[in-house]
Amino acid sequence: MTVRNVWTLFRAELPRLFANAISIIITIGLVVLPSLFSWYNILACWNVFDNTGNLKVAVANSDAGYESDLVPLRVNVGDQVVSALRANDQIGWVFTDEEDAVEGARSGAYYAAVVIPEQFSQDMLTFYADGAEKAQIVYYSNGKKNAIAPKITDQGADTISYQVNEAFAQTLSEVSLTLAEALSRTVDDADASGAIAVLSGHLDDTAGQMSQAANVLDSFATLADSSRNLADGSANLMTSAQAQVKDIASTATDGAAPASGLADELAASVRDLSATLDASAEAFAGTSGSVDAAFDATGATAAETASQLRARAEDVAAQAAGYRSVVESLQTVQAALPEALPSLDGAIAMGTAAAELLENVRNDLNAAADDLDAGVASIDEARASAKAHAESARQAIDCVRTSFKQDAKPTLEQLASDAAALSDSVASGARALDEAGNDLAGSVGSVGSVLGETHDRTAAAGMILRDAARELQGLSDRIDSALAAGDTSRLRDILTSDVHTLSNALAAPVGIERTAVYPVQNFGSAMAPLYTTLALFIGSLLILVAVRPQPSPQATERLANPRPSQLFLGHFGVVAVLSLCQSTVMGLGSLLFLQVQAAHPLLYMACLWIAGLVFAFLVYALVAAFANLGKAIAVLLLVVQVTGCGGSYPLQIMPGFVQAVSPYLPATHVVNALRAAMMGTYGNDYGHAVGMLLLFLIPAAVIGLVLRRPLARFMAWFVHHAEASKLIE
Repeated sequence: MTVRNVWTLFRAELPRLFANAISIIITIGLVVLPSLFSWYNILACWNVFDNTGNLKVAVANSDAGYESDLVPLRVNVGDQVVSALRANDQIGWVFTDEEDAVEGARSGAYYAAVVIPEQFSQDMLTFYADGAEKAQIVYYSNGKKNAIAPKITDQGADTISYQVNEAFAQTLSEVSLTLAEALSRTVDDADASGAIAVLSGHLDDTAGQMSQAANVLDSFATLADSSRNLADGSANLMTSAQAQVKDIASTATDGAAPASGLADELAASVRDLSATLDASAEAFAGTSGSVDAAFDATGATAAETASQLRARAEDVAAQAAGYRSVVESLQTVQAALPEALPSLDGAIAMGTAAAELLENVRNDLNAAADDLDAGVASIDEARASAKAHAESARQAIDCVRTSFKQDAKPTLEQLASDAAALSDSVASGARALDEAGNDLAGSVGSVGSVLGETHDRTAAAGMILRDAARELQGLSDRIDSALAAGDTSRLRDILTSDVHTLSNALAAPVGIERTAVYPVQNFGSAMAPLYTTLALFIGSLLILVAVRPQPSPQATERLANPRPSQLFLGHFGVVAVLSLCQSTVMGLGSLLFLQVQAAHPLLYMACLWIAGLVFAFLVYALVAAFANLGKAIAVLLLVVQVTGCGGSYPLQIMPGFVQAVSPYLPATHVVNALRAAMMGTYGNDYGHAVGMLLLFLIPAAVIGLVLRRPLARFMAWFVHHAEASKLIE
C-alpha cells in the first residue's frame, strides 16, 4: 500500500507539469536556466589567459649602456630587453618614459610599470668585479585596479627577467664575436703581437678573478653547509637548553627558601649575642657585692666558702657556654653566606673573646676554691683575689658589650637585611629563569632547508665560474703559445675556433622539463566543476520556488488513507524528474556544445544526476519542513558553498574556519567527484566523493520525514502570521 500510494501520487502529479502552455514554459525554464548559468560562466573563463595581451604594462628604459676597458664597444642591455619585449605579445607592453610609467601605474592607466635603471648595463656586465652590485629592475604593481590582474602582471615581470637573462647571454656572445673579429683583423698588423698579448693578459686576469670568485663561493657553500648542520642541531640544543633552564629555575626556587632561613637565623644570632652580653654585664655589675655575700654567708669555714666560689664559677661557666653557642650559630651562618656579603669575623671574635674571658673567671674562681680547700690561702686573700678577677671580667664584658653595640651590631643587622634581600633576589631570579626557558622554547626552529638550498646553489655557481676560468685560462695559454712561436695562422685558428668561449663560459642556461599530471585543456574546464555544482544547487532552489512543496488536493483524493511520509515521497518524484532533466541538459550541453574536458563521460553524467537528486532532496526537505524559512536556509547554504567547496581557490590557503566547514558541505564532494571524472581518477577518489555526497540524504530524510510532523503546528502558525502581514506569501 505504501509504494502504491507513492506511485499513484507521482503519476497524478507529473502531468500537471504540462497541464497548459504556462506550466510548459515554466517547466522548460526550470530545466534550462541552471544550464545557462553554468555554460555562461564556463565560457567566460574558457581561455581568459589567452587575452593577457590586453593588460597594459608600461616599460621605461633609462639604461645608459656600458663600455668596458677590454672591448671598446658600448653595450646597452636595456635596449635589447625592449627589443625582445616588442616581439612578446603575452602582455600589452607600452614603452614610455619613467615618469609616465610610474604615474600611469598610480592612476590605473597601466596595470603595472617596469623601470630599467640607468646603471643597469654596467651592473650586469661588471657582476664579477669586487664590490659589484646586483642588477635590479624596479617593478610597480597596481593592486587596486583588479584582484587577479596583479598576479598576471607579476608573471609579466618574470617574463622580463627571462628576457634580461637571454639578452645578457646574447650580449656576451655578440661582444665575444666582435672581439674575435677585431682580433682576427689585427693579426697581420705590425702591432698584432702587442695587442693580442694585452688581450691574453686581460683573459688571464679575468680567469684569475673568476677562480677567486669561485673560491669565495666554495667557501660560502662550505659555510652554508656547516650552518645547515648547526641549524639542524639547534632544535635539540635549544630543547636541551630549555630543560636545563627549567632545572636551574627549580634549583633557584629551592634555594630561595634556604636564603630566607639564613636571613632569619642571622637576625636571631645577633639578638642572642646582644642579649647574652647584656645579661653578662648585668650579672657582673654587682660582682664585688656578690663575692662579699658569698664569703660572708658562710661566716666560718673555708670549705663552705670554697663551695660558694665553685657555685659562682658554674654560673660563669653557663654564661661562657651561651657565648660559645652564639659563636657556633654565627659560624654556621657565615659558612652559608655568599662571598659578596660582608664577613662575620668581627662578631665571632667578640663572642669568642667574651666566652674565653668568662672561662678564665670560672677557672680563677675554681682555683681560689681549691686554694681554700688546700689551706694555701686565707679567706681574706681568696676574697680579694675573687673580687679582683670578677671586677676585671666586668670591665672586659662592658668593653666587649660597648664595642658590639657600637660597631658590630649595626653591621650584623645590615648583613641580616642584605641576606633577606638576597632571598628575594633568588626568588625573582627563579621567575626570570623560568621565563627565559619559555622564550627558548618559543624560539626552537630550523632553517636547515634554506641553508641547504643556499649551499647547493652556491656550489653550483662556483663550479660554473671555475669551469669558465679554466676555459679562459686555456684560451690565454694557447694565445701565448702561438705568439711565442710566431705562428699567425695558428693564432687565427685559435681566435676563430673559440669565438664562443667568452660567452659560453658565463652563460649557462638551465631548461625545465614539465610533465603535466592530470593535464587540464583550458581554464574553462578547470572552473567547470565549480560552476556546474553551483548551477545544480541553484536549479534545485528554482524548482522549490516554482513547485509547491505539498501535493495538490486533487491528487491526494485518489490515495487510500495516505500517510505523511507517502505524500512527501510521492510529491518528491515530480521534483526528482525536474532535477534529472536539469542535470541531463546541463551535462550533455557541456560535453557536446562546450566540449569541456571529460576523461570519463559516463562518470561525469552519473555525478551530475546524483548531485542534482541529492541537492533537490535536501532543498525539498528544508522547504517542506520550514516553508519559506527553509528557502532562506537553502540560500544561506548556497552562499557558504561558493567559497567553501574549494572549487576556485585551494582550501589550504583559505581561513581556518572555511577549511573546517568544507567537509560538511555537499558541494565539496560534488566538485571532487567532477574533477575525478573530468581530469582522471586516482584510486577510488571518485567513489569516495560520491559516497560522501550520498550521506547527506540521511539528514535530509530526518528533516523531511521525522522533524516535519513535530514542527507542523509551529510552522502553520508561522506561515499564518507571515501571510497576515500581506507582504510575504
